[in-house]
Amino acid sequence: MKGRGIKLGQFVGLACLGVILVTGFGGCAKSKAMILDVPKPQAGSVRFTVVAPGAKKVFLVGSFNGWAKESTPMKVVDGAALWSIDVPLQEGEYTFMYLIDGVQWITPPSADDFVTDDFGHTNGVVIVR
Repeated sequence: MKGRGIKLGQFVGLACLGVILVTGFGGCAKSKAMILDVPKPQAGSVRFTVVAPGAKKVFLVGSFNGWAKESTPMKVVDGAALWSIDVPLQEGEYTFMYLIDGVQWITPPSADDFVTDDFGHTNGVVIVR
């Protein structure tokens, strides 16, 4: 005998829709930090931005600063999650990553290209022309 209630499959579908409506599609984000876009050329520099909710410190680390962990600190732009820095760079290709709170290395989700380093990490590549 068939029941008149909602079937399990319908319930799960409605529950998922409810979660999306309440939290938005951002609730599906997998990573704690996400890049907004590839690094952007500015007049005489390149702007790097990253979203890192809850971070206390964010550093841009790469071949352009000798991979020195704290030499290029980023600044909070929106008061909570968006971090940014403009770095003067000459023409060339540079590898980079983000370092969150001195312990969490983040591969940029968007970059001009990607390479694997000798430590098995994937680094972003920014190409300055």
